[in-house]
Amino acid sequence: MSAWRKAGLTYTQYISVAAKTLRNALKPELQSAHVLSRGQSEVQFTKYEKGSPIADPKPLS
Repeated sequence: MSAWRKAGLTYTQYISVAAKTLRNALKPELQSAHVLSRGQSEVQFTKYEKGSPIADPKPLS
């Protein structure tokens, strides 16, 4: 069994932790705002009824 499974993580969580660790391990001159912003995501959701949206997209906070 994989170490990440034994730790109770999903594969997505495991990859997220690995990517964050790698970004934090970069030399200071390589830690640009663009590189560090890759770890952030923006998700929105829209309610639908009978195939049509009934509300504007709202951020998932």
